[in-house]
Amino acid sequence: MLLDLLEYALTPCSGPARALGFLKSSLQVQARFRRCHRAWEPHLARTRRVILEAAERCPQRRLAVILGAGLLHDVPLRELSEMFREVVLVDIVFPWASRVKVRRFPNVRLLAADVTATMDALPQAARDPAVPLPESKPMRFLDEPGLDLTVSVNLLSQLPFIPTSYLRHSRRPVDDAALACWSRHLQDAHLDYLRRLHGHVALITDTGGRHRDRSGVVRKEWDNLHGLTLPEGGQRWEWELAPAPETDPEVDHVVNVIAFADWSKSARAGNAVGPAPAAGE
Repeated sequence: MLLDLLEYALTPCSGPARALGFLKSSLQVQARFRRCHRAWEPHLARTRRVILEAAERCPQRRLAVILGAGLLHDVPLRELSEMFREVVLVDIVFPWASRVKVRRFPNVRLLAADVTATMDALPQAARDPAVPLPESKPMRFLDEPGLDLTVSVNLLSQLPFIPTSYLRHSRRPVDDAALACWSRHLQDAHLDYLRRLHGHVALITDTGGRHRDRSGVVRKEWDNLHGLTLPEGGQRWEWELAPAPETDPEVDHVVNVIAFADWSKSARAGNAVGPAPAAGE
């Protein structure tokens, strides 16, 4: 417990990210990984293989950007550092374990940033109902001609999770429909952002989950993409996110994952989504 408190206190993190709960969430996921690493490894291994498959498709290998890289368990860091001139790992929080690991690779750097470009404005919107929820318009790397690979790693479904939880516990009166609309906006904007980047793009995300009991009966199912439809194809698998008894002695928490090693091609073929809608209420 004391070590957890020290890590929370000493991990570098921006004020908004700490206040909104991103640091706490990152450390909780890290702790769950330690407990469930055997159940997670098939998912992590497949994720790493998709990233390398995407990297191998790049005709030039100057700059690779990995979005959602914070804990590094699903990132083939050594291989990427050998394949690309520069690798930039992007996430809103990087725990100390990731910071220490990256030091072994001189061409790899960390970028602590919010990929939605909304978090700095969110606290004011949470305090003042007259302020609209921030619109996601990420611009970073869009004017980077040397960008040869971008991968969104197990990130898309999680973009609204912490911000909407923060809003639910704020003074702002927002109903479920408004939060669902804004959540979908964040996800649509992320996909629109990926389409606008130079170079090759890959996408790996979970799409939804279910609670399954020991007899195999599904007790509950849900959609993590708020009605967003992804193209057909891609690689698909299950991730044993919280096998019993992690959250329940009798129930496994399982999520469905889909991966596109060539997201740009799949999006064009499948017409996944149109431009991101206005954030709105």
